[in-house]
Amino acid sequence: MRKILLYIVPLTFILASLTLMTSGGWLKEPRSDQDELLQSVQSIEEHVQRENWQEAKRKHAYTKRAWTIVTKRIQFSVGKDTLSEVNQVLSRMEGAIEAEDANATLIEIYSFYEFWQELG
Repeated sequence: MRKILLYIVPLTFILASLTLMTSGGWLKEPRSDQDELLQSVQSIEEHVQRENWQEAKRKHAYTKRAWTIVTKRIQFSVGKDTLSEVNQVLSRMEGAIEAEDANATLIEIYSFYEFWQELG
């Protein structure tokens, strides 16, 4: 019995670790209507292109809340640098929306899309 436990416990730990580290792709997907991150950024893009800045600000606030939720799920499967970069992109996006600068906002939106692809 002891010999079996010596193999099963480490093997279970290794399999659980590998599953967690490679799960970024499905952990980033929305689980409720409060964490639809990609859809909210796409919505911001549409509002910016129409120059509807109030709605873009509202959607950005939702995006920040959704990112907080998603971050808690993916923090162990994604590098800390990537999480920090996405935080910076969202902050710069907020500044560009406040300044009502469509070009800068779109640059940050497409930067976000690139990081989103990297997450898995």
